Amino acid sequence: MMRIVNRVRSGLVVEDGFTIIEVMVAMTVFAMIAAGVAAGIVSSVYLTQDNRSREAALNLASQEVDLVRSAKDIFAVTNTSTVQVVAGQDYSVRRTTNWITSTGTDTVCGAGDGTLSYKRVNVDVSWTNGTSSSPRSVTMDTLIAPPSSVSSSTSSTMVIAVQTANGSPNAGVSVTVTPASNGGALAAQPAPTDANGCTYALDVKPGGYTVGITKSGYTDPKLNANPTYPVTTTAGSVGSQSMVFDKPAVLNFQLAANARAGSNPRLPSGSSVSLLNGDAVTPVTGTSTRVFPSGYSAVAGVFDKTTCLNVNPLQWTTPTANGLMVDARSVPTGVGGIGGATETVKVPMGVVDAKLQGTDTVLVAKATAGAKGVNDPGCTTTPGTTYVFTGLTAASATTIALPYGTYAFSEGTSATALGANTPVFAASPGATNVNVTPTGRTVLFDPRTTAAP
Repeated sequence: MMRIVNRVRSGLVVEDGFTIIEVMVAMTVFAMIAAGVAAGIVSSVYLTQDNRSREAALNLASQEVDLVRSAKDIFAVTNTSTVQVVAGQDYSVRRTTNWITSTGTDTVCGAGDGTLSYKRVNVDVSWTNGTSSSPRSVTMDTLIAPPSSVSSSTSSTMVIAVQTANGSPNAGVSVTVTPASNGGALAAQPAPTDANGCTYALDVKPGGYTVGITKSGYTDPKLNANPTYPVTTTAGSVGSQSMVFDKPAVLNFQLAANARAGSNPRLPSGSSVSLLNGDAVTPVTGTSTRVFPSGYSAVAGVFDKTTCLNVNPLQWTTPTANGLMVDARSVPTGVGGIGGATETVKVPMGVVDAKLQGTDTVLVAKATAGAKGVNDPGCTTTPGTTYVFTGLTAASATTIALPYGTYAFSEGTSATALGANTPVFAASPGATNVNVTPTGRTVLFDPRTTAAP
């Protein structure tokens, strides 16, 4: 009987220990606590690093402010940008300066009314670290004043500001000032322009002066290498002159660049290119020119917005009967915008294969009105535009190129001895950006080749 009781009791004993589920829950809770602690430690490290970086940046900004305040020559305090390393961290230190005149005008060089009273200096220190991919920065501002007024009731100050074509300061430009009407000789010529593109003439007798500038390889917008400008100063004020001075860009024209590779189209005598910049049109003869950096469009021929539009493909705004438009990408735009750069400009033209008759060797093309319904913008320049090709032959066709438009052709043994023969024309295989329509002696060179959207 006791044996049976003992067996029953042994079956009721509860086993000690943890289930696998309890272990997994405990491990998960522990992992969450550990992750939180780790995140807190990392955040604390990053925060400490950021505070140290900010403290170092503030020290650098303070040092820069102390440096400009101790400068003996206020005119030598200009824009600068440097990189300094502190404890393995790179800091970009950028200093910008503006003059403030007695009338409150705030400009880089101090041009304006009144005397040059103060120079405002802004110091910006920036850096990046592991806390953020975005740069962090601190800034400080200060005002510094010249040891004495740079203008008086009986004298004046002259401010010369020189920029490049894109508006950047042009440093190192030599400046000369000569008296003109009622002006007086300067005790010393201005220094070359500083990092801000500025230079100054102090204690100037009120009156008129001529200011000349020069720098090797640079010109003004009219391509003058030694331009001069008038400046007038008055007592107790600032006389200023702003100038644009930059290296010209060189453009080399590849005319009829849309012709088939290797066809080497013949160009007429007097070939030219028109450079368009806003309303300004600059005609260029030859295949190379210098331009002041600005950004131009280039078209073959002599463009005139009132009398000769059709040489410019962008003026062919009406679609053809079958819905073709000009591909605007075929017209070179924005060329010549970088000072000192050399650029090859691919200029499209009308291209056709021409074959003369008999012993004729000269082909003359004269601009004429387009056929009715073609919507040729036209070229009615007086006297009419005429192009001459020489050295052609009846033995084989010659690929020739002309500005877009409609032309009437004549052939002969010379430009003054044209006969009754009619040349034979055919579209030049492989030419792009032109549709050629010959009608007897007349040929239409149409730049509309792309289906309208």
